[in-house]
Order: sequence, then structure tokens, then C-alpha cells
Amino acid sequence: MTSVPKLSTVISWFFYLIPVYLFVLNPLLSQIFPGPISVSSDDGDTFDEFDKTAAPALNLADDSFISPEDGVPSNCPGEGDGYHVHLLSREPLVMYIENFLNHEEAGHLVDVSVNKYTPSIVYDGINERVDPSKRLSDRALLDRDDTVRCLEERARAFQGWRPHLYIERMWAQRYNASGHYRHHFDWTGSLAHGGDRLSTFMVYLDADCTGGGTNFPRLRMPPGKQWCRFLECEEDGQHPPPGITFKPIKGNAIFWENLRPDGTGYPETWHAAFPVSSGTKVGLNIWSWYQPPKRKQRQG
Repeated sequence: MTSVPKLSTVISWFFYLIPVYLFVLNPLLSQIFPGPISVSSDDGDTFDEFDKTAAPALNLADDSFISPEDGVPSNCPGEGDGYHVHLLSREPLVMYIENFLNHEEAGHLVDVSVNKYTPSIVYDGINERVDPSKRLSDRALLDRDDTVRCLEERARAFQGWRPHLYIERMWAQRYNASGHYRHHFDWTGSLAHGGDRLSTFMVYLDADCTGGGTNFPRLRMPPGKQWCRFLECEEDGQHPPPGITFKPIKGNAIFWENLRPDGTGYPETWHAAFPVSSGTKVGLNIWSWYQPPKRKQRQG
């Protein structure tokens, strides 16, 4: 006959299990079943928004979202010219790329985007809408011509041809005077539910402007005056905004990883496009969508 545990034994088990739940089970469950993202900016505003141009679910037949590897050959002149990479941060990985596009490629993408622009949207997890108070710019979906296909391959190669990584369709973003995009994330926290944006290239196609820097308030300024070629530094008594702010420079790019190895997003990738004071800035978003393979269910 099985004996009933003493009350003191049950109480001892209870106190032993509390730390097991707090430090083992709870973190594990939060990764498997993540809650909604709610982040606060440095100015106290709370956002549940991210940069979204397509539904967060991968369908390789949906050509409006992912650029499928369809085997169409592309002619990539000038690929041997190369580019220069500067490591800004290891955790999260942030790199600055000089001459990621040559001037001919950048000019071509500006030219083909001219008649395609529509107002940019924001997404709150439920609805898409135009909200100039948060995002004032125009966007243009680029056709997959030779130049775009070459950039897709360049972006894959830069990341080591990782498996289960797909390049999203590319969008040009045009910011005229006063154009801006308030702080936001590119990742959504949706990896456990199907997929998420692993990484971002922010490429400057045209920078005939003043202002319009790309700000990361949670990244630290790297040491060395050489970074002042690309970042806003203290000059003539001027104090740059918190964190780091990249200057728009035609053909150059910022690359950063959005997700940790466990699939959660880096809070340090909170970023914004500061208002353009005069002129026009044209950027190019290259997002890499990561979707792990689905586990096959056992039969029987």
C-alpha cells in the first residue's frame, strides 16, 4: 500500500520547485510561447510597431514578399570592384560597408523607382496605415532586374549563404524635406510562429540632403576619430544625439543582425531615420527573412 507523503515533505518539495520554475521552466516557456512585443522609446512613447511591408508568413509562391531563387541568370558587372567592411559592434553584430553599391548601381535604382512611389505605411501588429507623424516617406517596390538580382546574391553571400534565409523583395524609400521615420524595430518577435527578419541592410542610394541620419540610440560610439567619416561626432561644440547616428553617404550601407541565436530580438537595434532638413535622401531596405524548417510529424 502506497503511503501518503507527510505535509512537511510536500512543503519541502514546493520550495524546491519554485526556483526550478523561475529559472528553468519559465524562461523556456517564454521562448516557446513568446508574448506580444511592447517596447518603449527613450522619449517615453510606447510602440508595438515594426517596419513591415509584407505579411509575416513565408509563402515561396508569393512573389510579392520573397524573392525566390528561381535560377534566372543575372549579369553583374563590376562585382570585382569590392567593398570595405568596418566592424562597429559584435553583440549585436553591426558592420558598416563602404561602396556596397557602386554609383552606377545606385543611380540605376533611383532612376527605376521614380514612377513607383506610394506613401509608406506603418504596421501595429493588426492594421497597416499611413501615419505621417511616425513615418513620412514614400516607398517603391523594385522590379527584379539584373541590378536587383545581383544585390540579392550579394546580400546572401555577405551572410555566408545561410540555409533557410530568404531575401525579401526590395523597396526604395524616398525622404524629402521633413521626411522621417520614428524609432522602431525591423524584427517582430514572430520566429516561434513561423519566421522573422534575421538581418537588415540599410543602403543609401542618394544622399543629396542635409540631416536624415540613421540613429541607433542604444548603440555606443566606437573609439577612434576615423569613424567620424561615417558617424556624426562632436564638432564645433555641437553635441550629437544619444547613441550613434550614421551620415547618409551614397553607395554605403549599414548591416546589422536583428535576432539573437535563440531567436529573440536585439533591443539595441531600435533605430530611426532622422528628419531630412533639406534636399532628398533615397534609401534601400534589404531584409533577410529567416524561416526554420518545420518539424515533420510522426505517423502512427
